[in-house]
Amino acid sequence: MIHGGEVAHTDEEPGPAALRIEVLGGVRATRGGSELKLGGPRARSVLAALVVARGRPTSEDGLIEAAWDGDPPPAARQSLHTYVARLRGELEPGRSARGEATVLTRTPAGYALAPAVAVDAWRFGELVARGAEALRSGRPHEAVAALDEALSSWAGTPYGDLSDRAFVQADVAGLTELHTAAREDRAAAGLAVGEDAALLPGLESLTAEHPLRERGWELRARALYRCGRQADALAALRAARTVLLDELGVDPGPSLQQLERAVLDQDPSLAHAEPAPAASVPAAQRPPSNLPVPLTPLVGREAELDALRAELGRNRLVTVVGPGGVGKTRLAIDAARPDPGAEQNGPWLVELAGLTEPSLLAVTVAEALGVVTAQNAEMLAAILREASVLVVLDNCEHVAGAVADLLTAVLPHCPGVRVLATSREPLDVPGEQLFELGPLTGTSDPAQLFVDRARAVAPRWAPTDDELAHVTAICRELDGLPLAIELAAARSRSMSVSEIAAGLDDRFALLVGGPRTAPDRHRSLEASLSLSVDELDPDRRRLFALLSAFAGGFDAAAVTAVSGGSPVATADGLAVLVAKSLVTVDLTASGPRRHLLLETLRSYGARIQTNAERADTRARHRTWVRDLVTEADRNWLGPDAVTWFGRVRTEQANVRLAFETALADGDTDTALRLSGAMGWYWYRTGRIAEGIGWASAALAAAGPDADPEAVGLAHFAAGPLQYLAGDGEDAAASIAAGLAGMDATREPTKVTRGLAFQANLAGAHDPAAAPALAQRALETARSLGDGPGEAESLMTLGIIARLGGASDTAIELLDASIAVARVAGHGFAEGSSAWIRVKTRLDRGEVAQALGEATAVVRAFGAQPDVTSWLVAVHVLGGALGAAGKGEAGARLLGAVSAIGGDVGFRPEQMDPADSERNVRLVRAALSAERYATAFSAGVAGGRDTVAEVLAGLGADLQVVERSEGRTA
Repeated sequence: MIHGGEVAHTDEEPGPAALRIEVLGGVRATRGGSELKLGGPRARSVLAALVVARGRPTSEDGLIEAAWDGDPPPAARQSLHTYVARLRGELEPGRSARGEATVLTRTPAGYALAPAVAVDAWRFGELVARGAEALRSGRPHEAVAALDEALSSWAGTPYGDLSDRAFVQADVAGLTELHTAAREDRAAAGLAVGEDAALLPGLESLTAEHPLRERGWELRARALYRCGRQADALAALRAARTVLLDELGVDPGPSLQQLERAVLDQDPSLAHAEPAPAASVPAAQRPPSNLPVPLTPLVGREAELDALRAELGRNRLVTVVGPGGVGKTRLAIDAARPDPGAEQNGPWLVELAGLTEPSLLAVTVAEALGVVTAQNAEMLAAILREASVLVVLDNCEHVAGAVADLLTAVLPHCPGVRVLATSREPLDVPGEQLFELGPLTGTSDPAQLFVDRARAVAPRWAPTDDELAHVTAICRELDGLPLAIELAAARSRSMSVSEIAAGLDDRFALLVGGPRTAPDRHRSLEASLSLSVDELDPDRRRLFALLSAFAGGFDAAAVTAVSGGSPVATADGLAVLVAKSLVTVDLTASGPRRHLLLETLRSYGARIQTNAERADTRARHRTWVRDLVTEADRNWLGPDAVTWFGRVRTEQANVRLAFETALADGDTDTALRLSGAMGWYWYRTGRIAEGIGWASAALAAAGPDADPEAVGLAHFAAGPLQYLAGDGEDAAASIAAGLAGMDATREPTKVTRGLAFQANLAGAHDPAAAPALAQRALETARSLGDGPGEAESLMTLGIIARLGGASDTAIELLDASIAVARVAGHGFAEGSSAWIRVKTRLDRGEVAQALGEATAVVRAFGAQPDVTSWLVAVHVLGGALGAAGKGEAGARLLGAVSAIGGDVGFRPEQMDPADSERNVRLVRAALSAERYATAFSAGVAGGRDTVAEVLAGLGADLQVVERSEGRTA
């Protein structure tokens, strides 16, 4: 918009030789009255875009967009430079090639017009604002002068033949609206100085051009009345009524209705009078406040209520923002209520939900305050100048722009006025303090709200424990949204809570029928949500619907990938949805901002899509997840493993949803490839049952035509998980099937690691075949240059040597594995080989070395995204402590492993039965049965804290053990 000057100008017009840029009536430039040759439409579009920017830099891309109206040719950038050079030649003819630009400047951000340049549109906006301020402040003669000067510069449609270009349309609309408002303000100022008859021709034209603007009719009727033409004034008011009824189906607003009564009564106040000083809000014969008293208690908002009252004590404008149905109105009413017995004028509630015409905002507010003489924001500000009052503006979102303009006009001039607003989006007014209201959290408050409202309609209902569990589930499914919970509770008269819970699959059909006296937006969940969604433009509505494809959150890059849009468009769209409280943002997480849709909003987003749109969105979401985890799979074993484990951990809800939709939609290839990529994540994080479940489901769905590579990847993911679960036979079969389906040239690391794993499994059931298999794995890895596979092959050879009793060879091979793993950045192989080396040390009775190395392995795995390997390392550390005579610490670690493993579904005893049994035996041998049980239980209770405490105390223990074996610390 044009008003709100960002560019400063002096009051003096430029001299006769000065440069002047004009866009009112067409784009041109003059110097000393002579028009400059700017060139054709594209060059003038570049200049127009710089005027629209009001002195802010415009990028080359933005100027190209303007010059070619969104359809630039391949060489547009070179042509743009030609246009800029031509414009500079005309606008700054005396500038040398290296001289500093004084008109068309260049910064790293783009091109801009210098702030001192005289531009008629900028000057027009400043003069109109000056006139409005003078009129508002009771200086009508000053207003007349400023507005006459502004209107004299108006030469027709802004930007002339370029006015239909997309980049100027908002500015054209803003300038045109400003011109109309200036004509109205000029008429009001003329009435104030007694120009009644002279104003009539202009006012007749104004009402003919803008018949739906009530202010023009009001000014015309006042001027007619003051000229002694009462009948004509009444006829004008009746004409206004007819136009409004025919065109909009509405009666005139309070201002015109009151004026008509005053004309009929020949009210003396209609006569011309000098401006009167501002008055306080009249209080005669009115209640001290119109704030309603709720009939139900406020549940679960005690902390928010205190915080909101505190914000009101610190700020003059506080806006409660949040999604529909979250309880903004109710909280605001309770926060605004004054203390009992306090002397008060207000607070005054202004309910804006039913206001459909933003131009009537000032009158609506004035009517609620009882200020019936205030017909616009300026008059309202003049009357409230000395008032001390709290105004609650409820449901501002659909007239947010008008509210912002009103508050900008009122608050700076009325220091005693405070405003508490509720809106689904910020008002963006200087000095505004946002108060974000989220859903009810926890379990007790939402459940209490449900029970209270349910008992209101079913007084004899006494919920059982099972029913309370259903209530908690209902509230959780409804995201803690108070409106949704209350609508669900209202069903309790005819439905049981279990039936209500089951009905939430179609929540929008279920959650209807609020109280008869409630506004429409509170009579159904769908009506409440549609208020925010329906006002979105088509692109952002599609974006909102698309977000229903995500589960558990998303970042902007994910949305860009799934939508196929540009990052800039995605960021802009998300910003709008966040501002409208349709999307929430997690401000606590590091890295890219995570966004989230409440489940209820997610369901609504899916509901407004067609079946085809929903299927397409699901497919694109799966593709994004598949690509993400495939990229992660390529990085699991390298130096960036921690980063990628974190990425995939963050997206677990989306990964699971992708599996669900792939299997439901028959996209077997995606399900198989998801399994293949996720196998190592599941292995290291202990998601054994989940991984086997998804991989098995994908393999079961694969038909004979399934891609062999995809099938092989899924088998290879399942095998190691089955090994962790203690099922060596199925693990061997899965690994063999995986190797049969994989091409070593495409998946060298998987093939070589698969061969090493096959040899490792053979060591338990076919020791004779194991060495040859492991050697083949090593040779294959080396031939393919695969460091991770070579490290795991050497580790497998070390395991085989250890099982064969060749401990020296085992340690030599394990040391070699560790060295290769370090070069390859394969932390798992390095730690696992060190873990096996610990077990070999225990075989040889080297307790101090075993204890020291086990401690290092636990710490190393603890710094990695690992659960399973860390747990087996903690388990063997417990055994080493037992061997060192530190049985209590060892038993505590065994208890911690039991507790943590139980949580993730992993037991070291299944994967590593022989050595795990030895660990337990070593610890038990160091303690009595009673002390073992006590220490084990303490470890179970402490979990991870126990491991941290034992590690912290190990320094002294290691020194004691080493000295007992004759070594130096």
